[in-house]
Amino acid sequence: MKFKNIIALSLLGICGGTVTTSLANNNYVYAASTNDDYPDITSKFDVNNMNQYDDSDLFTDVSIKKFYVQSISYDKHHNERIIFTNTPESTNYYFTVLQGRKHKKRIAVGDPITIKGQLNGRLEIEKTQANSWFAKKYFGKNAIMVLTDSYK
Repeated sequence: MKFKNIIALSLLGICGGTVTTSLANNNYVYAASTNDDYPDITSKFDVNNMNQYDDSDLFTDVSIKKFYVQSISYDKHHNERIIFTNTPESTNYYFTVLQGRKHKKRIAVGDPITIKGQLNGRLEIEKTQANSWFAKKYFGKNAIMVLTDSYK
C-alpha cells in the first residue's frame, strides 16, 4: 500500500468523512460513513430506471445487495475496477474501484457482489489504460459511480 493511501485511510479512521488523494494522476476517493446503517438502495431508488434521478439525488449512502459483476479491469495499483448491474441483463450500470486485493477470492464476471458505500453521481466509462480490461461494449456508457466503504 502506498504511503499516501495509508495517510488517507488513517484520516478516515480519525475524522470520518471523505478524503481524496492523488497518485500518479489518478484520484482515489475514500468514503467513510459515520453511520454503520446503509439503507438498501431499492428503498431509495428504482434501480431499474436510475436515469429518472437528477445527479443531485445521487449522493447518498446505500447498501447495494447482490448486484452482478459485468466487467472487470485492473489498474497499476492493483485496484479492481468493476462495472456491475442489478440484474444480469440490466443496462443500468454502476462503477466502483475496489482498493487492491483486500479479499481472498478474486472477483469474476457474473459474481454477485454486495457493496456498502456512497453513490457519487454519474460518469461516462472511458477507454483509459486503467479501464483497458473492460469489455469494449461498455466504453461510452453512463454509469453511477459508487465510492465503496466495504464489499463482499
